[in-house]
Amino acid sequence: MEIRKAFYGLLARFLNKFISVKPKHWVFGADFGNSYREGSKYLVEYMLDKHPDYTCTFVTKNKSVLSELRLRGIPCKHIYSLSAIVTVGQAEAVFATHFMEDVLYAYPKRERQYFHLVHGQPYKLAFLSLPKAYDNIVFERSNSPIKKLRQRFRNWMYYDWELTNSSFVSATSDFLATYMDKDFAHLTPVKVLGMPRNDALFQHERMNSEKWIDGIEGKTVFVYMPTHRAYGRGKASPTPFVNRPEVQKWMRENQVVLLMKNHPNMISQIKEEINTDVIIDITRKGIDPQVCIYHSDALITDYSSVWMDYLLLRRPIIFYTYDSWEKNDAGVHYDIHEVSPGHFCKTEDELFDLMKKVVMNSASMIPSEAALKRYHKYVDGNSCDRYYDEITKMMHYAKD
Repeated sequence: MEIRKAFYGLLARFLNKFISVKPKHWVFGADFGNSYREGSKYLVEYMLDKHPDYTCTFVTKNKSVLSELRLRGIPCKHIYSLSAIVTVGQAEAVFATHFMEDVLYAYPKRERQYFHLVHGQPYKLAFLSLPKAYDNIVFERSNSPIKKLRQRFRNWMYYDWELTNSSFVSATSDFLATYMDKDFAHLTPVKVLGMPRNDALFQHERMNSEKWIDGIEGKTVFVYMPTHRAYGRGKASPTPFVNRPEVQKWMRENQVVLLMKNHPNMISQIKEEINTDVIIDITRKGIDPQVCIYHSDALITDYSSVWMDYLLLRRPIIFYTYDSWEKNDAGVHYDIHEVSPGHFCKTEDELFDLMKKVVMNSASMIPSEAALKRYHKYVDGNSCDRYYDEITKMMHYAKD
């Protein structure tokens, strides 16, 4: 795979000398080219629907994603292909969700702009706000001149830009914009526009047509979505109640289902999936996170920023902080207890008590309007509109 990637990198470097950027050509990628999700998924579909005069293409290295998108009629290219090199070379706007490698071979050009569709809002420390010691240990930063030179060459061959080169990044509220600015070390403008992926939470027909789980209709669904540990190098979060037959009995009697969805970074650390009739592990099922939260009656999480998305649904949120992640892992920007978006617990017994309260009186467990307003300036499902308006203001043809 690395040889193939390098071959197309050298080919792309040569061909880009002869490829000109074209107005209204946008290219999208996500998750290092591995999946179709996050902001790129929702923004490209918005553009295809609302602005068909633009040429929008999703690029990936995943053949399954490619087949799926072609069946759905969504323009897409396999990144290791001549046609993808040309398509990316022509793009005036490049959209990534995770890292520059979401869209390979998108080298800097005078007419090109980059947009990082962040895949989460600031809560835990991330990116350039991470302490150097943690960053060096987890990501194995090297001071070796040879390794640094090799990495620079790889960057030059594969993308040659940084996330801080983005024209802007978006926060969902003025409160969060301050911390987003810290994550980007004050190098990238921050605008409060919302997140394109959250528009889907307001699109009921669309969400009901997305891939979901059969056999749980009519049940109270809790989805457990913890964050990663040490960016995928730590221990995966254990599935609650797997050794608690009395809890499972209560769940069965009360038509309750618990869905376990570990963070994608943790998949390699999961030794086995544990499933019963009331506890279902969906980590590897390839279900879009937005679909998971839309179809769930309550969210269980810890330090993941998924709770900010979930706030828009005005449903119960439980923070299950079973370990000392806040002190021993990356750390957090602020204390969410100040304006609490949910309910907190540290043990399975406490978690069980909160789940029972949700089942008995869900309305009493929903977040306050004060919490919603702190983390969301807009609650309207129109983030893609705001993105489009902001981006097109920046493009050269908008100034003509």
